[in-house]
Amino acid sequence: MASEGINQDLAPETFGKHTLKPLRASRGTLLLLVTVMLWLYRNHFQPVNVIIVILGFVWLALKGLSKTSLFTKNETSGEKPTLKRKARLITFLIAGFFTFVIISATLFINISPQVGGDSLDYDSLNYRDGAFQNLIPTDVSSENSSFWETMAAYMVSGEQRSPGAPLPTKEFILEPLESEEISVTWFGHSTILIRSNNVTILTDPLVGEDNMDPLFFGPSPFSLEFSYELEDLPPIDYVLISHDHYDHLDMGAIKELRDSKFYVPLGIKAHLLRWNVPGENVQELDWYDEVNVSEHLGFALTPAQHFSGRSLFNSDSTLWGSWVIELQNQSLFFSGDSGYTEEFKTIGEKYGPFDIAFLESGQYNQAWENIHMFPEQVVQAGIDLNTSVILPIHNSKYTLALHSWDEPLERVSGEGERRNMSVATPMIGETFILGGPIPNDAWWLNVSNASPSFLESNSFVGYLLPPLAVVGMFWMFTERNERSRTEEKNGLQNAPEEE
Repeated sequence: MASEGINQDLAPETFGKHTLKPLRASRGTLLLLVTVMLWLYRNHFQPVNVIIVILGFVWLALKGLSKTSLFTKNETSGEKPTLKRKARLITFLIAGFFTFVIISATLFINISPQVGGDSLDYDSLNYRDGAFQNLIPTDVSSENSSFWETMAAYMVSGEQRSPGAPLPTKEFILEPLESEEISVTWFGHSTILIRSNNVTILTDPLVGEDNMDPLFFGPSPFSLEFSYELEDLPPIDYVLISHDHYDHLDMGAIKELRDSKFYVPLGIKAHLLRWNVPGENVQELDWYDEVNVSEHLGFALTPAQHFSGRSLFNSDSTLWGSWVIELQNQSLFFSGDSGYTEEFKTIGEKYGPFDIAFLESGQYNQAWENIHMFPEQVVQAGIDLNTSVILPIHNSKYTLALHSWDEPLERVSGEGERRNMSVATPMIGETFILGGPIPNDAWWLNVSNASPSFLESNSFVGYLLPPLAVVGMFWMFTERNERSRTEEKNGLQNAPEEE
């Protein structure tokens, strides 16, 4: 028989035929993994870390399933799973994941009120083949960028896509107005309060600190020094909706505003009705439809170049658009979401000049250049509209694109100065009077330089990473050699005696 004197320091614990690996292997692997993830974190590759964590959960699930009797036909219980069984277990996990996603999505679409009402057919020149269309055929995805290129960019983007500290904001205070004055207050993203002595108007209401719907999957809003709720605002007379995407049509806000009057593009009324807004409080408009609310107030829905939809199966079932607001002999333009379009010139000729234009500037990318404007295009749109002032919106609330969070404000301001266009950059919550001094302080500059975390910035941690990686690899190497020697001795011990 083979010698029984195996060194107990090297011998692994055994359970039947299954060998339990020494702790040192896990220690070396864990140290190396933590070192790599810390390096990724310090270099702003957090999405890669997310993938590593997901793969870790998959690996743990695979290890757990391998200890069950699942797919053990023709295999001895307790043996190390064969490649064929591993492939079956991985297929099982993938199938289970997609089954969960499909069931969850189906339940959400058919049960959750977040999706809104059912789409209808519309007698509109802009509605063809069961869907609304842009004036010029427009693909959501650009031909100049591929899906995989964009996903890879999300993995390695080094931009500061969210602020490193709470954004400086102003506490909203309801100030009295003179008889002809109109005040403007921006609450981040596309939510704007327009107020006169007699009228209050709110665009695309989205306030509060909850995640953007649906459910908990939406991105969290940036942290603010002062937060805002609808109860902080004066009673809202009129609500203008640009389109039905979740970051512009929020079910919670709509329910709270149910007693206001809503003006919406075609199709969106069905959403509001499902959320218990009285039908008489909602009026739908097509592009270039106009409504005279009173002697001093009128609205017109104008085209935008975008798309709509609240689920996988109702894309473009509602119309999207921009708004012209005529209030007390002053003209305001609200773009909603839109790529740059020559139609801005038509709108400017028909309804301009404008005293101010709230223009979408943020969440742009080459991959969707047709449906979101780049900052330089925003200034050109302001020139086309013949507006006196631009206020860039659709920024400073969520991380939805690859650019740094403050880039839209910086680039629009710079391009406006270059092309002699006035650009208003109020702080969130700051109120100013239309026609008065324009707030144009670069309030975002100090925020982007906020102190990074200790692990991200400390030089000692950076110096420590290479030796930690070496130690981790050394532990893995020595344990592997020990395991090989142990397996060799076990093989000799279990070998049959020679006769």
